[in-house]
Amino acid sequence: MSNSLDRFEAGFNKFTLFLAALVAISIGLFAFLLPLNLLMINMKWGSIWWLHESVEYALFISVFIGAPWVLQQGAHVRVDVVTSNLPSHLAAHLERILDLAGASLCLLLCFYGIRATLSEFEDGTVPDKILMIPNWYMMAIFAASCFLLAIEFLLRVRRAREIAIDEATDTKKAGF
Repeated sequence: MSNSLDRFEAGFNKFTLFLAALVAISIGLFAFLLPLNLLMINMKWGSIWWLHESVEYALFISVFIGAPWVLQQGAHVRVDVVTSNLPSHLAAHLERILDLAGASLCLLLCFYGIRATLSEFEDGTVPDKILMIPNWYMMAIFAASCFLLAIEFLLRVRRAREIAIDEATDTKKAGF
């Protein structure tokens, strides 16, 4: 059982790293396209008319699809006042409780995200923007992200002792 869970976790980690790489590529692309657009406007060559709205969509998508990787890396915002002052076995126990609460909340949000996705799909709503991407796509990304976060929280329950030891010795990793 543990071996198949290890393989699942390794595959999940690779998938979240792939999503984080997509986020990094999109940020790099916009870091190139925004100044290019300004240059084009100043030189009176026209503009990239869809750029600003695509940045809005990309930021929404990036925040959600990058969240599981950020949680996996321990680079998320959190307050460790309680766990850092507990013995490692109690800190690990508290980590498990908090991670189970996080997984439960994410599954609840996933459920509501799926309901919103279906509702938006049935209604066929689209935003009043130049790029008219149906709202249900964005809601589907939200629901999928919450599902991935729930999986990561459950994997954190499995690794709670290691996480508590890492945080006690302050060996967090951030970034690539």
